[in-house]
Amino acid sequence: MSYRVFTPQDYPLPYIIEDVGEWPIAKLTTDVDAFTAAVQKSVVDKLMKRFEHDHNLKNELEKVLYQERIRLTQTPWKADPKDERQFWNNIKSRIVRLDAAQGDALTTEEDILNEIVNRYTHEIVGRFDKGAFKFAGNILPLFFGRILNAAPGKWFKTLSANAKTIHEKIPITGDVEHIRSLAKKGTIIVVPTHFSNMDSIMVGWVLNELGLPAFTYGAGLNLFSIKLLSYFMSNLGAYKVDRRKKNGVYLETLKTYSREAIERGAHSIFFPGGTRSRSGALERKLKLGLLGTAVEAQKNNFKKFHNDTAPRIYVVPLIINYHFVLEAESLINDYLKETGKEKFIRENDDYSTSFGMVKFIFKFLSASSSLAMSFGTPMDVLGNHVDADGDSYNHLGQKISLKNYFMNNGELTDNQQREEEYTKILGERIVNQYFKHNVVLTSHLVCFCAFELIRKKYRHGDIFTLLRTPAEDVRIEEKDLLAAIERVKEQLKEMNKNNEVLISLELRFTNDKVIEHGMNNINLYHSRSPLLRSGDGYYYSEDLKLLYYYHNRLEGYKLEKYV
Repeated sequence: MSYRVFTPQDYPLPYIIEDVGEWPIAKLTTDVDAFTAAVQKSVVDKLMKRFEHDHNLKNELEKVLYQERIRLTQTPWKADPKDERQFWNNIKSRIVRLDAAQGDALTTEEDILNEIVNRYTHEIVGRFDKGAFKFAGNILPLFFGRILNAAPGKWFKTLSANAKTIHEKIPITGDVEHIRSLAKKGTIIVVPTHFSNMDSIMVGWVLNELGLPAFTYGAGLNLFSIKLLSYFMSNLGAYKVDRRKKNGVYLETLKTYSREAIERGAHSIFFPGGTRSRSGALERKLKLGLLGTAVEAQKNNFKKFHNDTAPRIYVVPLIINYHFVLEAESLINDYLKETGKEKFIRENDDYSTSFGMVKFIFKFLSASSSLAMSFGTPMDVLGNHVDADGDSYNHLGQKISLKNYFMNNGELTDNQQREEEYTKILGERIVNQYFKHNVVLTSHLVCFCAFELIRKKYRHGDIFTLLRTPAEDVRIEEKDLLAAIERVKEQLKEMNKNNEVLISLELRFTNDKVIEHGMNNINLYHSRSPLLRSGDGYYYSEDLKLLYYYHNRLEGYKLEKYV
């Protein structure tokens, strides 16, 4: 790699914009009334045009009302506004009056649509407070650093001179200078993998360490019922996302909010997997709704500005690599229940109070384990490579004009089908980056090899039969595990040379040390260990489902044949 590698002592890097008040997200908050008004107008104009000819706007409003009343009855949340029922009862009365008046009502369909969109917009909108940011900037590094340097069970022990710093515990890989350079020239969209409720905290921390302005991001509305979390999210740029709302008006409002924020230069974080990976595997099927707003925003920027001055939008994948995930047990259970079905997956509420959230973070950071944050190669909104100057290059290394991809017969045009195809291509390029810049940890390798050896021993049953195998019947000989790790490790090293995957420094240990390091990390938290060594030299699992979950991190690399 030719780019500069920053050492732990280099962080945190200086902010690329010193004055926090000049950050795009701060300006968005200063002008929040105009911003929300622009979002509302854009949504209403788009929906009125969509229903202009088929006269189905009233049907759409009735559908929204029906779905919202079902939501209030079946899935109420503490974070819901107190006047929810009153608001929707009022909407019902007004829709009924439309029928009674037969077109002569004082209230029109457009009026009702405006009121609903106004409600949604003000519910979604996020803000940024400089005071809250400064407070978080002073407290969180101390909190992280104190916990990460403490030995488990000895919270008040004096820090050892040999204790690792936070950046030794959480190495950051990728072309950081490139990302910083692009953030000065345009708008950055960071698209992380999603494995844990810790992800948002870790992503926010690492972007701040890079010296980037604060990012806006979507956070589940249910999390705003947790007072401590709500305070920070409400003041540090998070906008609210209610995953219960599936109606077209709400989804259009959410996408328009994202697009308008990007067009105004607000750096953004999207989790394109949509939710935490239930299986433990890297995401391969992304949800493209919010990604599509980046494509649309880039087209609109070309429309508003001259070609040479049009703000550019850059997409940066971020791969989060944990040795263990606190929620692994509930996640893999959800995955196994839902395998093969296209159903809505319930969001696990792993903490429902401020105390529970702090306890959750404390358990994670206090474990004597490390993780890795790996940035992929920055791309434009079509998935093309971009250089430090922000210019785009195709797969042949030829410089291209991105604007031309949005033109037809010399004119910039709107073409939904074309832009959906561009978004699909972008999604595929992001997935490719996830696999290419994934850092293989010892725990991933050991669990992968162990589970594959078990699978080969019981090759005649399906995965569900295998996972029900009694623990006492599942034993792996040490020589078999050592041999499998040797073969897979050598293949990973070859893939690393070919820039197909990244590997942690610990994978260069001897094979017995790799097993020891991997097991020590994977067994830190779970009450039932995914992998253990017996006194007679065999390896076994107290929980095959957990072993399967951690094994899945290396799914998709076609490493099974080397076990």
